[in-house]
Amino acid sequence: MTMHQPFSMKGSLSPGFSQQHGAQVTGYAHPERGVFLGCEEHSATRAVARQGEEDNIRRRYVRRPAWNRHNSDGLGNMAAKKEPTPDKAKSPVYVGIDIGSSFVHCVALHADKSIVYSPAPIMHFANPLGVLKEVWQDLVDRFGRDAIRSTAFTGSAAQQFPRVMTGAIFVFDSVAVPRGAEIVAPEAQYIFHIAAQDSYFFSLTVVEGKKIIREWRTGTKCGGGSGMLVEKQCRRLFQGDVPSPEIDDTGATTSEQERDVIAMRNRARLQERMEEMFRRAEEEAVRSREPSEFLARCGVVVQSDLIHKQNEGATRVDNLAGLFRTVPRNYIIDVLGARDLASTLGQGEQAIATGGVFSNDLVRENLSQLLKIPVTRPEQYHNIAAVGAALKAIEENNTFVFDLAQLQHVAQYSREKRSFAPPLSASLKTVRESSEALHETIPPGTEVVLGIDGGSTTTKGALVDIKTGRLLDKLYIKTHGNPEESLKRVLRYLARHKDNVIIRGVGTTGSARKLYEKVLLSKSKAKQLAEQGVTLCDRITDEITCHALGVKHNNPGIDTIFEIGGQDMKFTSFGRDGTVKEAKMNYSCQAGSGQTLENMADVINLDVENTLQEAALRAQRVPIIDSTCGVFMEMDENRLIAEGFSRDEIAAAILRGTAASYYYKFVGGAQHVGNKCSAQGGPALGKAFLAALAQVTEREIEAYPHREMFGAWGQGLDIIEHIQQLEKQGKTVGTAFRGWEIVDMPFQKR
Repeated sequence: MTMHQPFSMKGSLSPGFSQQHGAQVTGYAHPERGVFLGCEEHSATRAVARQGEEDNIRRRYVRRPAWNRHNSDGLGNMAAKKEPTPDKAKSPVYVGIDIGSSFVHCVALHADKSIVYSPAPIMHFANPLGVLKEVWQDLVDRFGRDAIRSTAFTGSAAQQFPRVMTGAIFVFDSVAVPRGAEIVAPEAQYIFHIAAQDSYFFSLTVVEGKKIIREWRTGTKCGGGSGMLVEKQCRRLFQGDVPSPEIDDTGATTSEQERDVIAMRNRARLQERMEEMFRRAEEEAVRSREPSEFLARCGVVVQSDLIHKQNEGATRVDNLAGLFRTVPRNYIIDVLGARDLASTLGQGEQAIATGGVFSNDLVRENLSQLLKIPVTRPEQYHNIAAVGAALKAIEENNTFVFDLAQLQHVAQYSREKRSFAPPLSASLKTVRESSEALHETIPPGTEVVLGIDGGSTTTKGALVDIKTGRLLDKLYIKTHGNPEESLKRVLRYLARHKDNVIIRGVGTTGSARKLYEKVLLSKSKAKQLAEQGVTLCDRITDEITCHALGVKHNNPGIDTIFEIGGQDMKFTSFGRDGTVKEAKMNYSCQAGSGQTLENMADVINLDVENTLQEAALRAQRVPIIDSTCGVFMEMDENRLIAEGFSRDEIAAAILRGTAASYYYKFVGGAQHVGNKCSAQGGPALGKAFLAALAQVTEREIEAYPHREMFGAWGQGLDIIEHIQQLEKQGKTVGTAFRGWEIVDMPFQKR
């Protein structure tokens, strides 16, 4: 969207703009020259304090993001509680607070518009109001409540504040960012802003001594050029490398003050872990010599392509480097369009990068290369919108001061407008879950086949008895962006039986099936066996067939399969004679997939397998979210966070939303579904997800033992059938399996 239209001295922006953003901005309009921001001439000081004062204006809770080596601030001390210096305590300050979809930012300005406090932003992990409480207490401790003259807000999670808090100022990002630039980077002509969810471009100029917005644009709802895409991939690729921190139990104390301290400490540990993932991602990407190329614009499709590259053998280093090129490229396509900024950048003027994504040097450098202009990152790049909000409070002489008691009214106001579904726990009665233990030992000489399912996010391995089709042993692990190492981990585990089993055949399925075939099978051995007249039984089989074989082995009467994988979703229905009536797989859309569910669970710091399920079943009501698109689901999750819903309610909402998206958008509703339904794949291990699927389908859901393994198990069953057919034809059957020593072999991409 391009904005050229002026606005009146005291009115809102043009009708089209107001309808979309509801922004109220005081300024001066020129019918030809554009929009004056209404700022007074001032010398925008950057608040470079003396070293002795600098320690007093650092946050005591959180360090600057570790992955940004250009930050000047150092570590804060969580335990220490620093008192404000006397001169600062007496001087009135204007506070700006930016509550975004991932971070809470705050700044304090003096009346002369100088920045006196700009701490590191805090990740809120789906608890923005809790972090707001932490931030506010820090400000009060530092300056004293009487010294805080006004509190202004910006950010997606603060939009409801003026409706509940009389006199509060809310400034939209599209206004706060360029306003903040007047102080943060007064020479800026272009502002490139990429935050966790929203992206903007501003073109500024000076007319008659006033800074005006000549043009501004915002991105679409697509997440291909946003911080959310970067955060999701860093989590996916590094959560196996960076250990989870120890989380203290807040229920161990009855003191609210102690609970707040424990919660603050837990959050700081989680943020430190996330920052370490960001740091490692950038550190690895710098080493790339052949970055992967991702051409998709949709964030979901970029993620899908990244996983496909990974399962084709691309290294994590190259995929990360490609990701950090894709984000600025998609930002240019989605927000900037076809513009030659290099020819219009004035001498002595700057193009600046703001927003958390630009903590990553590679993203900023790639943007600079693509635009062919130098792009700098100002010191306050993270907190620029908060600066703009505080500046607005100064200019309007606003006197609203935030009070912690108002938080509960904000949450209540937002929640009243939602629609709800019944609790998921009520649907557990329609879930038929069964379990079966594996045998602890395998007798020597047992003939088996090895089935491997290389999925988009997990790797599964199954040893299957060739005589009975019984599952003898299994392993199901996260891939973490390294399919080769994941395969070796699976083989190391199953190799504990190598002295007791005889491998008769090997098969692969899933998105990494071709890569795994190359690793598992020897071409030279296959050629040698063929020369001896031996027929190979090793197979690559599609996932739909494998999952059908897996469930039919448990119950031949199943007429409907709901299979939800990490990236791929499958649906199969059978006729009365057992033949396939309908079978389909999703293309690029992942709105009902396990990866989308995991992304949303990560936002609220829950794991899909355990804590997400437990939390969802505790919820007494389920907020209904938009389930038509993975990006829209994630945006609606952020709205729930902003509206103050409990983590239990958000957990239930995203589980039900995933099930609803799978059923309504992908399957197509009840007309395609039979009466004996099996839920399969990793997400189907969770009781709350099974309950959600039962609720939206209004069917009884069968959940068989080892349902997460039906792909690998079914692959083994397919090989067994193939061996039996070949032997009936009188053929000698063999396998080109390299052997268990694969786990110690190095492989190189060619």
